[in-house]
Amino acid sequence: MFQVLLGMGSNIEPELNLVRAATALRIQFDGITFSSVYRSTAVGMDGDDFLNACCLFDTELSQQEINTLLKSVEDAQQRDRSKGSWKPRTLDLDLLIYDKQVVGDDLYLYAHAFVPAAELLAEDLPQDEEGLLSRVALSL
Repeated sequence: MFQVLLGMGSNIEPELNLVRAATALRIQFDGITFSSVYRSTAVGMDGDDFLNACCLFDTELSQQEINTLLKSVEDAQQRDRSKGSWKPRTLDLDLLIYDKQVVGDDLYLYAHAFVPAAELLAEDLPQDEEGLLSRVALSL
């Protein structure tokens, strides 16, 4: 079994889209756990605030199989990829950790990733020293 940590985000109907994504992921992965949900401003684009969370689960799927599944969940929420990734989106699911290995630098660079991840992982992650996030009363 491989431990997987995903980052989740949305700034188009985010409450609805994050709940739908959590439901789809629960169907796929037994024992999945979710962090609190946090609000952050859109960075690098014009758009509404994002809601972000992380989830943690164990799976036998390969990294490629997980990425394929994530794209299908995003597609089910009408994710528009036609104009690149720095634009508002219904759903963004990112693989942050696979088999205890960090995949890319997002986990350490962005508060919207490391703050919710810190709730689920027993490791030291950066702190939101600039106060970029606020916790939202939304349960996944």
